[in-house]
Amino acid sequence: MLLFFRNIQFTTAVTLALYVGLLHFAALSGHLAPTLYMPDGGLPFDDIFGWTKNNTFGSAVVAAILVFFQALLVNSVADHFRLMEDRNWLPGMAYALVASALPDFQFLSPPLVAVTFLIVAIRQVFSTYKSPKSAVLVFDTAFWMAVGGLFYPKSLVLALALFIGVGVMRSWNARDQLAFFSGLFVPIFLGWTWYFWGDIGAAFRDRHLGHILGFSHFDAPFDTLMILKCVFWGLLLLLFTVNFSAFSRSKSMQGQKCVEVLYWVLFLSIVMTMFRPEWRWETLALSAAPAGILLAMTYQNMRSRFAEGLHLLLLAAMLLFQYFPF
Repeated sequence: MLLFFRNIQFTTAVTLALYVGLLHFAALSGHLAPTLYMPDGGLPFDDIFGWTKNNTFGSAVVAAILVFFQALLVNSVADHFRLMEDRNWLPGMAYALVASALPDFQFLSPPLVAVTFLIVAIRQVFSTYKSPKSAVLVFDTAFWMAVGGLFYPKSLVLALALFIGVGVMRSWNARDQLAFFSGLFVPIFLGWTWYFWGDIGAAFRDRHLGHILGFSHFDAPFDTLMILKCVFWGLLLLLFTVNFSAFSRSKSMQGQKCVEVLYWVLFLSIVMTMFRPEWRWETLALSAAPAGILLAMTYQNMRSRFAEGLHLLLLAAMLLFQYFPF
């Protein structure tokens, strides 16, 4: 199956769309039921996507369309910055697989929306390398991350990963630091102003700034499905950890720095799952962007038959989560 994506043909986007549809078939067909609505999404998420709370099919359709669009963005980032040895569609395909791997990712959620803006922010971080317009790019990095925070406030924790990422790509100076914090401030201030005019500024302040660092009580039930999900995600992280040096080998200095930034985003996106009052797998969707690119690199560094075997193994695990009656 990977052979279909080892090319640079524009028409492969159609194949990618079909692939995303197949990955989301369980939700689109009504076989899967959505998990509980996430109450800590941002007010803009409630205003724009609140209708999906009572519309299971609509939520599944929007999630599938969003994952396809995000896969195109991820593939564009990997292609533009030459993160793969050859230009191909593997990053987009791998992202679609990771972002659809768990049943919890199959329906629209605040973290899934925030991923869109995280991908754009990562692209801006990569662009700061030796750029004479660093202040503008740094501002854009923080700006887009803050826009994502309007939909899922806790994703603002990843601003720390992007701050570190800019420091990896280039040396910090006072102007860039001012631009970064200004970029974080502007969307939040504009969002508060909008809701203040609507006489709910206090609700915006409480939802978006009051509970970002609340820690999890770890009250998740450790049943069979929970254990299997932990094993699945743990094996992916182990795979990325042991391949760290291989991912940077034979890459340019910029490529090596980009890989390091991806690891920072992946690490902190895993850590931020703890910043919730209860365990929700949907939060891990924020790790799908770096994980998708790293998984594509894994496929690239393996022999074709082993890469195909790994891909089929991941697909089998995904189908197990979706169709096996735990």
